Amino acid sequence: MKRVALYIRVSTAEQSIHGLSLETQQANLEEWARREQAEVVGRYIDPGVSARKKAAKRPGLQRMLEDVRAGKIDLIVFTKLDRWFRNVGEYYKVQEVLEQYHVDWKTIYEDYDTSTAAGRLKINIMLSVAQDEADRTSERIKVVFDAKRERREPLTGNCPTGYRIEGKKLVKDEATREAVAAFFRKFLASGSISEAQAHVWEEYRFRIEYQLAGKMLDSPAYRGFYYGVEGMCPPYITEEEFEKIQVMRSRPVRKAKGNRVYLFSGLIVCGECGHRMGGRTNTRGGTAFYNCPGRYVRKSCGNRVNLSERKIERYLLDSADARLSQYRVAFSGLRDSPKGRNGQAELSVVRTKLSRLKELYLNELISLEEFRRDQEPLKARLEELAERAKPMKTPDIRRVEALLSQGWQSAYQDLDRAGRRDFWRILIKEIRIYPDRSIRYDLRL
Repeated sequence: MKRVALYIRVSTAEQSIHGLSLETQQANLEEWARREQAEVVGRYIDPGVSARKKAAKRPGLQRMLEDVRAGKIDLIVFTKLDRWFRNVGEYYKVQEVLEQYHVDWKTIYEDYDTSTAAGRLKINIMLSVAQDEADRTSERIKVVFDAKRERREPLTGNCPTGYRIEGKKLVKDEATREAVAAFFRKFLASGSISEAQAHVWEEYRFRIEYQLAGKMLDSPAYRGFYYGVEGMCPPYITEEEFEKIQVMRSRPVRKAKGNRVYLFSGLIVCGECGHRMGGRTNTRGGTAFYNCPGRYVRKSCGNRVNLSERKIERYLLDSADARLSQYRVAFSGLRDSPKGRNGQAELSVVRTKLSRLKELYLNELISLEEFRRDQEPLKARLEELAERAKPMKTPDIRRVEALLSQGWQSAYQDLDRAGRRDFWRILIKEIRIYPDRSIRYDLRL
């Protein structure tokens, strides 16, 4: 009685068509084993895995090969050749292992024989045909997806949290939009995922798990860039806010002992070595101060400064209005201007040509080689024109002006420590402290 391994594979798109479901394959293979009186030693399943995928990335197949090397299998059985491979190169990598351990394979619905030259030739031909078919299908799917991207249509039914599909367009989900917007606002203010989570739960009774929260903060979809396309969905945050979030994620607010709030946590860096300066508390008076770990821990920095939080706060309060005035003067001569001639008319013409070219290919009026040949220069020209049409943006200081509007210092005094910390994180990009105790900082635009 031969020891038989049942191999079952299906890609996601095939699971419910043509009788290729995992259950159908397994039932047919089990019936064959009973009829042949074979001993089934294992069932090796790769659900949702393409036959074009490398053998190393097919866990069921890898587990089966381990049992082959362990001498547990005499024969591998699957329903059809396309369940095994659609890639000639990958097929021979696995076949080499099977031949080394004298393991044969068999399809129950097709007749293949690896013991003769004619049989091996037949397998090569069928695998090549299957690979070519898969390649053509992949190309067609790519063209269809490209067309959807041009129309700003979602490629799948999956939506990021805070969005839904309406009329083949991604729109904000009315049921969650306020909570999602509040989540981003709170993180931008606090730099803390846990605080943003707690705020959304308390205010909107909307729970965002920590892992999902991290994915949301890292996803450009929330600034409108999704599936590699600008404007695919309405944004919750601006591009500048997205970039700010990425910087904040690289310098997270760390919880201090006793849950103490440091006003400038994550904002202060050493002007000498560039390391982030940590907040400490004076054991005698309980006052907060900042120093460089490069000096006191790594012994690699010459900045000996211990600067109190109170002095830094007072300096910022006294100088913020003047710094805003300096920004106004610096940017007053700049205007948004295109990098070159606009070229919108030519952009429209090139896009139309690309669209028509895709229609010709999808309707099988031109070959894949002709499509690729004509598409390449059009895509290159489109990228060139799109880059040329981008405006040179001047910094937008309106948000900073709103923060530093009349009476802002009085409002600041009414905030608790967490609120003051949030205020500085919104207003300031970075604070640098130098060995001569001088302080320099940049406003966040």
